[in-house]
Amino acid sequence: MLIHKQGFTLIELLIVMTILGILSTVGFANFQNSRIKAKDIARKTDLQTIAKSLEAYANDYRAYPNSSNGKIQVNGSSINWGSSFQDANTTYITRLPVDPSGYDYFYEKSGSGYYIYAYLENSQDPAISSYSGKSCGSQTCNYRISSSNL
Repeated sequence: MLIHKQGFTLIELLIVMTILGILSTVGFANFQNSRIKAKDIARKTDLQTIAKSLEAYANDYRAYPNSSNGKIQVNGSSINWGSSFQDANTTYITRLPVDPSGYDYFYEKSGSGYYIYAYLENSQDPAISSYSGKSCGSQTCNYRISSSNL
């Protein structure tokens, strides 16, 4: 009389565990890449939001605000990222955006226009350039937008 035992052999279990390991590694890599791309999209959107507030300021004062150490300067005071961008009469943005990974944005007034810089993490992004001397915290800034006057 033959007794058939139900269950998996050790080899079958090892094969299944190997396949699951490979799939989870591939899935995790894709997940990380998607997170990096999402943060870069947020950075680009943040810079557009900052640009709109700078344009509103320029509409009121016929000039863009000064810059100091990579920050917007109004009435002689630098405005930290995450703080309100306002003057005595108008709030241009209630909270300047903060980089999603803790890097800094960098604002620079240049002649009659401005540049705003950020650090993009996705090295495959076609918009990446080199901007030596512009520090986005612990990294050198590699993306920028500018006013239409430059």
